[in-house]
Amino acid sequence: MKRLPRLAPLLMVGTLLACASTPSPKPAEAAARSEEAPPDLLGANEPKARLMMLGTFHFKDAGKDRYRPEHAVDVLSPERQREVEALVDALAKFQPTRIAVEMKAHKQAVLDARYQDYVAGRAELTANEIDQVGFRLAKKLGHAKVYAIDADPHPMFFPLFDNVDEKQVASLDARWQERFKSLYAHYDALKTRQSLMEHLRYMNSPELRRQGHGSYSIGLFKVDGEDGYLGADLRAAWYDRNLRIFRNLQRLTSSPEERILLIIGAGHLPILHFVAGTSPEYEVVDVRDYLRGDAH
Repeated sequence: MKRLPRLAPLLMVGTLLACASTPSPKPAEAAARSEEAPPDLLGANEPKARLMMLGTFHFKDAGKDRYRPEHAVDVLSPERQREVEALVDALAKFQPTRIAVEMKAHKQAVLDARYQDYVAGRAELTANEIDQVGFRLAKKLGHAKVYAIDADPHPMFFPLFDNVDEKQVASLDARWQERFKSLYAHYDALKTRQSLMEHLRYMNSPELRRQGHGSYSIGLFKVDGEDGYLGADLRAAWYDRNLRIFRNLQRLTSSPEERILLIIGAGHLPILHFVAGTSPEYEVVDVRDYLRGDAH
């Protein structure tokens, strides 16, 4: 048998000592390595179009939402008109290149005619937020038009609503539905006690978006239907509508220099903020940064 050189044992001991003396990575270091930021393959630092969303209550409620407001705000009163003017002045600081509003996209020609009549002095503004905020701001900034971006969900969803038993919906999650009703009633009453700027700042907080999204998973969502998923499919119609709205916003975005202001019912914000916030094409601007003034 071939014998090891006389120095071999010493070399082996040295190797073992070196291994023993090499410190193992500390848990914090190992965690830091595992949490390394991924390479910027999606152009995070490239210029992006800026999108700012103003979620509102409907100044002139049309009674189309599940919750029916009990308190009205007369935005045509002298005091509220001063608040509207202050709001428009605040939003103008964003310097939007396009203003989008909650009107069905296929009615763009109707919106164009209404806006042109207002600019030309042939028509008075109605109490609707499209007129009071959208039209006023567009005229102030010299915009040629205001953009309609609302959409209906795909027609495939419509027959599903015929299968809904409203009595069954009312009995599902009665406790949670009552709590959300109380929450909506709180918002409804609060708008009469706050200035317009204050209330819109409150309505556009991340916490209210989180709470609002929670309502999608109770009540109607739990209607089973024949296959056990009717309620989930009905909620998908709401997601579909908002995804279509976002697609319309994309159509307005011609370059990274665009600064788009969307004026829309606050109930749309949970989905739209999520989609826009994760889109590689947009930088979402927090509208509350522009709602720091007060009309009083």
